[in-house]
Amino acid sequence: MTWLLKLYPPRWRRRYGAELADVVAAQPFSIGTAIDLIAGAIDAWFNPQLIATAPDVKGDLPMVARILQLKCAGFGPNVTPADRVKNVTINIGGTLVLALVWLALVWVWKRGQIRGNVYLTALSPMAYLLPYLVSLRYTSLKGRSAGAQTVLIGGVSVVIVSLLLLAGWISTKL
Repeated sequence: MTWLLKLYPPRWRRRYGAELADVVAAQPFSIGTAIDLIAGAIDAWFNPQLIATAPDVKGDLPMVARILQLKCAGFGPNVTPADRVKNVTINIGGTLVLALVWLALVWVWKRGQIRGNVYLTALSPMAYLLPYLVSLRYTSLKGRSAGAQTVLIGGVSVVIVSLLLLAGWISTKL
């Protein structure tokens, strides 16, 4: 996962890259660690003042992990039971609401046409994926800046929607 360090600003990599690479190399691959590293990179781009204000101490791994709020190094935010309830509520409630909206759109579409809309069908996974991404705000992305949360949730959503629409377009060409 050390390749994710390339997402960090060059100035940040020069100062902390080797230290963080040591922390990351000691961790097994996990989605949580990948999310931590990507969110840390976004925060490093949005908050370059952290580079200038952090003490210049070589080998201070806890300081780097603390700046990045890396859970894999023991410095992530504490996810409380209330946060878990919010996460589950958004996951289940959001999925139910979006699934019902999707079903209503399919029903309305089918009343006007014999064939269903391929793009509407292609977007069906978003009924679960969008609430899941939003719920990360209370677990994996807790404590991250609003900018990092927005970029991760919005960016991943846009990428997934684009891929699903591309799959729908490809299916019309087959």
